[in-house]
Amino acid sequence: IQGSAADIMKLAMIRVDDDLRKANVKSRVILQIHDELVLEIAHGEADVVEDIVKNAMEHTVELSVPLSVSTGVGADWQLAAH
Repeated sequence: IQGSAADIMKLAMIRVDDDLRKANVKSRVILQIHDELVLEIAHGEADVVEDIVKNAMEHTVELSVPLSVSTGVGADWQLAAH
C-alpha cells in the first residue's frame, strides 16, 4: 500500500506542477514530505493555487474510495497547519 501511495503522490505532484504552469502563476511546489506538498505561493495567488492543488491531489487517480485533501496557508508551517 505504501508503494501505491507513493506512486499516487508522484503523479499528483506532476499534475500540480503542470496545472500551475497552465494557470500561468508564479507559485511552485518546493517540497514533498510523505503525503504533503509544500508550495511557495506568490502574493495574491493563494486561492487559485489552493484550488489547483486540492483538485489535482484528489482527482489524479480514481479509486473506489475518495481521497480527501486539506490545505493550509500561512507565512510559516505553524500558521499553515490545518
